Amino acid sequence: MQIHAHGALVRFENGELASINESEVAAYRLFLEHAMQSEREIELAIVQRNRRLEAKVLPIQRDDAFEERLLHFNQGEESESDDDSRAAPPQRRRRFVPKKRDDLHP
Repeated sequence: MQIHAHGALVRFENGELASINESEVAAYRLFLEHAMQSEREIELAIVQRNRRLEAKVLPIQRDDAFEERLLHFNQGEESESDDDSRAAPPQRRRRFVPKKRDDLHP
């Protein structure tokens, strides 16, 4: 991938080249730069323009590092909630009050 002043150029797995227009690069510049630096593959939508291929960035991407951190966080939360569920529920006393009646004699 190359990012330049008028957009970006990407090479697909099959060797074909496609361009990403300037407005797409402006909207997703940080994401594209991060993907380029970490050499991570990203998902693109391909649009055929005459003889050229144009790529559009798909806004929803999966961040594997974030997913792994989230998984560890959730596992930690589950272990704490399991300990709480094993403990006996707190004892509560209920007090019953008889219903008041106006007519005490039948």
